[in-house]
Amino acid sequence: MGSTVASSDRAVIEAVFWDIDGTLIDSEELHYEVIADWCRLRGYTLNKQDNELLLGKSMAEKWQHLAKVHEFNSNLESFCQECADIYCEALQEGMARSESIAVFNKIAELGIPQACVSNGDMQVVEANLALLGLREMVRFSISGQDVVNGKPDPEPYLVAAEKLGVSPARCLVVEDSIVGVSAAVKAGMTAVAWPEAGTSRTGYEAAQYFLCSREQFPWKLLNYELKS
Repeated sequence: MGSTVASSDRAVIEAVFWDIDGTLIDSEELHYEVIADWCRLRGYTLNKQDNELLLGKSMAEKWQHLAKVHEFNSNLESFCQECADIYCEALQEGMARSESIAVFNKIAELGIPQACVSNGDMQVVEANLALLGLREMVRFSISGQDVVNGKPDPEPYLVAAEKLGVSPARCLVVEDSIVGVSAAVKAGMTAVAWPEAGTSRTGYEAAQYFLCSREQFPWKLLNYELKS
């Protein structure tokens, strides 16, 4: 069941911001494989437990962590570019999260402005949106390269709200990660957590809504009632 906060029930949402990786596209495993392969070729083994520290982080933050645990003969710019190139080549049809894409399309039909806000680099953001067929429906995208501080800092979402000219209180954010939810809440926005099926609510308590299906999306905040 979705969890709500009473004070949000009468909110009028004027913009919807979407995270991409893990939210619109099932790409978290691919991101792990790309970075794990990059590390392996340079003599370092990145296992699943190590990767937990990198989830939801910007590429700059990932590099900062990796550079501390292993002496790579590389730099941030090369790391970002090489990983982005590998990722874009590995993208495949069928990685879309169909339910969240359906919600995105319905909101577009309602004429409500939408933007994508990601910790990833713009090359990856653009490749994801092209694969998903959403590029024309997005007003703009904010990448990790557009801000000083990535999520969980609220800066990416505050930058998006300012660019769109909408008060943060009138913005709704859809995220799959605890890091992203934290950023949305700190920005003063309505946070909708929509992780992969079977994910525990633990860690997502700050989100006003926790979804397991598209039917639980808070359509009433958009002044719309989803018909069955």
